[in-house]
Amino acid sequence: MGFSVSARRSFAASHIIVGYPGLCARLHGHNWTVEATFCSSGLDGLGMAVDFHEIERLLDPLVAELDHTHLNDHPFFADRTTTAENIAVYFYRGLVKSLSTSSPAGVAVARVSVCEMDGYVATYEEP
Repeated sequence: MGFSVSARRSFAASHIIVGYPGLCARLHGHNWTVEATFCSSGLDGLGMAVDFHEIERLLDPLVAELDHTHLNDHPFFADRTTTAENIAVYFYRGLVKSLSTSSPAGVAVARVSVCEMDGYVATYEEP
């Protein structure tokens, strides 16, 4: 399997889960936390699987794009609900895209977890 390295970031955003049969169908917000985990089969010459600064470089622009916004207005959510699961997909796909243009050898996105409040986490990963 190899090594995994994770970094966590937080952002604030509002959303409405359209069609939800309860309070979440109303406008509300969260202080979201996203954790991105990368995997590597080996270590580089410095003994790192993935440099934390590299993860920062990839993750921070995606976080900034959602921070202090209304998620329902973002183009990614035009045809999907703004659930924690779909927000995890947004980050996962964005990281894969960014990594593909400047990826350290042997590094891949393993999974992304999104927490909308303490104790409630949705995780997305692909085989």
